[in-house]
Parts: sequence; structure tokens; C-alpha cells
Amino acid sequence: MKHNPLHQWQKDHNKRVIDFHKNHALELEHSENGNGLLAKWERFVYNKGKALFKSVK
Repeated sequence: MKHNPLHQWQKDHNKRVIDFHKNHALELEHSENGNGLLAKWERFVYNKGKALFKSVK
């Protein structure tokens, strides 16, 4: 059963979340998410996961 949002604010929130994740993935692709330790780990995990996904395809 598909969940239908009851309120317009839910639709707006979902759109903001989708946009955030899309932009964040692009930042990871271009290594623009920062220089901190967490950012470096995030890029490492993202790139390893992407490589693993491509090798399975």
C-alpha cells in the first residue's frame, strides 16, 4: 500500500529531503563535502560502496 501524504507540508518536506540528498551526493562525487575527519570517512565509504556496486552490476 502506497503512503499518501496528508498535508502539503509533508510533500514540501519530502521534496527538500530529496533535494538535499541529491546535492550531497554531488558534493561527495566532487569531494566538496569538507576536510574534516568525518567528511573524509564519508567520501571513503561512498567511493568504496560505489565501486562495490559497480563491480556487482
